[in-house]
Amino acid sequence: MDNIVWHIEPTSKCILECPLCDRTKFYETFKKRELHEININHLLNFINGVPCKILLCGNNGDPIYHSQFHQLCRKLKEIDCELKITTNGSNRNKKWWEELSTILTKKDTVTFSIDGLQDTNQIYRINSKFSSIMNGFNIIKGSVKTVWKFIVFKHNQHQIEQAKKMSKELGFDKFQLEKSDRWWDKKLMPDEQYVNTSYKHQLRSINDDIENAIIKPFCLVNNRPRNLLYIDSAGNFYPCCWTGLYSWRHKDIFDPRKKKFNIENNTIKSILNNSEVKDFFNKIKNYDSASKCCKVYCGVSNG
Repeated sequence: MDNIVWHIEPTSKCILECPLCDRTKFYETFKKRELHEININHLLNFINGVPCKILLCGNNGDPIYHSQFHQLCRKLKEIDCELKITTNGSNRNKKWWEELSTILTKKDTVTFSIDGLQDTNQIYRINSKFSSIMNGFNIIKGSVKTVWKFIVFKHNQHQIEQAKKMSKELGFDKFQLEKSDRWWDKKLMPDEQYVNTSYKHQLRSINDDIENAIIKPFCLVNNRPRNLLYIDSAGNFYPCCWTGLYSWRHKDIFDPRKKKFNIENNTIKSILNNSEVKDFFNKIKNYDSASKCCKVYCGVSNG
């Protein structure tokens, strides 16, 4: 069980208003947001001293806005967890980044989500500040591995090579080009070569317009739950972040209202040995018996 890579969302708070983010869409629909911060003690009890690889990344929030983010990272590092942090990187001051640099090591990674250059990044990442991001990067680089993650949109696709060159000059360890599949709204869609075309399957699955398909569960490695199992900001367990998002629309056994699979009452071992959780993982190996969410996001058209 110590080989599992966990995806943990520390908080649902974020200063950005990205148009295609569910956080933004839900607010437009309901005029309110669910605000949570993960309880550090509950999380430590859940991990139960087992060193883990952990992705700290939001479904709806940005991890660096957890009010005790330094303490969270410090406690995880004390049990020798390897951390990968994905953030927009805005609005944290010099002192904040300096403290973080003393906690993390070169085993850890900070990925900055920067979708363009100074003139385009804020078009999608509304409220982000390019100069603030760069200030944070310049402080943290050298202490950790750093990645510039660039999601391609219509308005920034002409800047890919320039951004890649800039990332190298600034000292990023890696430039990661991201081809999004979130194109249910096509206003921002770039040229086809920069699009993850799996969105076509997703739309057909939602409309039940699939005749021949198979499923390739991303959460399973060698038929065992190993990859990016998800804990949301309220401490609820899901097989992945997609089921975490989907459950609010289509209630299933991972209905967050039940609190049945919350880390407050469980450890890694108890969750993965739960009969209902085991049954879920067994079912998703077959497309016909998989949940709707899994058919949408892990299904592959076959023919």
